[in-house]
Amino acid sequence: MLNKFNQIIATVSNTKIIFLGTLFVLVGSIPIVYLSSLFSGVEYNGFLLSMSILLPLLLTPLTLSFVIKLTMNLKQVKEHLASEIEKNKVKDVLIHEQARFALMGEMLANISHQWKQPLNTINLAVVNARFSQEDENNREKNFDIIEENVNHLASTINDFMSYFDKRKHSEVRELTSIVTEIKSIANTTLQNAGVELIIEMDDKNRKIKIASSISQILLNLINNAKDALSDVEGSKEIRVTFVVKEKELLINCCDNGSGIDSAIKEQIFNPYFTTKSQSKGTGIGLYMSRQITDKFFNGEISVDDSNGQTCFKVSVPFGKNCYIEDEK
Repeated sequence: MLNKFNQIIATVSNTKIIFLGTLFVLVGSIPIVYLSSLFSGVEYNGFLLSMSILLPLLLTPLTLSFVIKLTMNLKQVKEHLASEIEKNKVKDVLIHEQARFALMGEMLANISHQWKQPLNTINLAVVNARFSQEDENNREKNFDIIEENVNHLASTINDFMSYFDKRKHSEVRELTSIVTEIKSIANTTLQNAGVELIIEMDDKNRKIKIASSISQILLNLINNAKDALSDVEGSKEIRVTFVVKEKELLINCCDNGSGIDSAIKEQIFNPYFTTKSQSKGTGIGLYMSRQITDKFFNGEISVDDSNGQTCFKVSVPFGKNCYIEDEK
């Protein structure tokens, strides 16, 4: 109705609309007042006739002017809202990409660390093979070492390429495969930081299939936990557990850090909020984790530090993006 009225206003001048509207009401008011007087038993006289003419002439232009102005304002509000919604969509996309690029820096550092040892091993095997050409068994052993390490390098780069391939984010895969990929990406950085990653899964988890987007959530949580453990003395531990419930998959990512200050607890999922220095944190990892959990998986993410450790809890309801393979 509003759209039709807007179209009429757009094609006809306001003056013409007011004139035609007033004329229409005026023509209709005279017989209506006359018939009303007959049905009510009131004598139709000059006063009623003058009122049936004067009131439409006075009130109709004012009413129509107000309605036109209100309609135009509503149209502007609607256009403004549409514009803001579009801006927010663009902003979400930019934040998402920024989160991925922030992680990319760490991923590239991981690749560098993970490739150093295999490349050194390959180099030593090549040198050894070159100086032992007459020993067939030794040469074959060196070739086996080279082949094994080349395959390891290929596997590692495939894990990273899979993570950064947008087309695969909605691809539903075995949970165990995603966990293996996460270990490959995160282990070296965690080891360099002296952090032990413990992942607990049972036989039920092996039947779970879930969209690859869960890997970004888990990597964000693991990376966040690693940073929270940077000032901890003694053992540093991140424990990720997967629990299959009747209607959902529950994921807990806990660390034995010092916990979260209650004053900032409500802000940690806000975009660009971070307690780290600018060179170490962007403040978008947890925000993106909540966005993916909420909008893609229709789930929930929360934080609990009441038991002497910080635990991020992710609830993923079963559906098209997460299901038990036997019960799809």
